[in-house]
Amino acid sequence: MNINALYTNLFGTNAASLSELSKISENISGTEKAGTTTGGFENVLGTAIEALNNKQVASNEAVQGLIMGDSGNLHDVMIQSTEAQLSLELAVQIRNKSLEAFNEIKNMQF
Repeated sequence: MNINALYTNLFGTNAASLSELSKISENISGTEKAGTTTGGFENVLGTAIEALNNKQVASNEAVQGLIMGDSGNLHDVMIQSTEAQLSLELAVQIRNKSLEAFNEIKNMQF
């Protein structure tokens, strides 16, 4: 599996998310003027969580449709379930790495 494809699936394919990420990196590097806030990180995180939730809901609906006999295509249901599972696993790994980084910063001695 390609990590870029998983990242794109988790955060969506719209260009707005990529532009928000670039704004965040500009804020971190200090290229934007102080005092201007775009709310970028909150928006990117919210968009990612919403996309993850949408994948989970779509997967559950596809499974229920297959059980009820509405959908006869097992292949599509399995693809949606696998995408939802991989997106969730990616989100958990990103959370774990973020917590590790936070704990390392917290334990730094100045």
